[in-house]
Amino acid sequence: MKIHCIRHEPFEGLAYIEEWIHKRKYDLSYTRTYLNQAFPDETRFDLLIIMGGTASVYQESKYAWLSEEKKFIAEALDNNIKVLGICFGAQILANVLGSKVYPAPYKEIGWFPVKFSPESIRIMDFLPHEINTFHWHGDTFDLPPGTVHLASSDCTPDQGFVKDDQIVALQFHPEMNQAGIQSLLSAGHELNPDQFVQTEAEIRQYTDFIEQNNRLMLKFLEFLCPDEKE
Repeated sequence: MKIHCIRHEPFEGLAYIEEWIHKRKYDLSYTRTYLNQAFPDETRFDLLIIMGGTASVYQESKYAWLSEEKKFIAEALDNNIKVLGICFGAQILANVLGSKVYPAPYKEIGWFPVKFSPESIRIMDFLPHEINTFHWHGDTFDLPPGTVHLASSDCTPDQGFVKDDQIVALQFHPEMNQAGIQSLLSAGHELNPDQFVQTEAEIRQYTDFIEQNNRLMLKFLEFLCPDEKE
């Protein structure tokens, strides 16, 4: 299987998803926007993964690569490529599908529960009703037309969406492992503790949630790539 990843930051990688890819010896290629790498000329891959980042999807004048990324994602969708978007990746998918992305009333950083919608549970019978998961975002989005609402949290009503068996968009981070969290915390972001922003100590305290989240991430990957189940 061929996988292409759009990576927006040097400190935010695939985390558990990279373990999954390496274990199965899949082909992995990258477009690293922070290195101004060009997008492939053709979407000749089975799965596109769009990772998080500090950009906002409405900042095209600030980020030269952003309009090209949106075109590339739209082409992949038109070619029926399976797509997984995480955090900023979910936001840019929402935008490409015609929805508004905008600053949320509150930042959401740390370990907080999300509740999955009854509609999403009917589509994905592996979903729990609720899971404590990792967040790091300041923007949010409206649910794109033609998609199924995935989950919500006390802070963020739209925590993701699903479209048929082609798109899974997650505002939260079930892919995070110990190394991924350490990389984020070491990147120099300033944490200002608030109702929905935990301290660094709190974030490190709740890493017992990682294993359960990684199991859920595996299920999302298997939903998009059912032929690749173990």
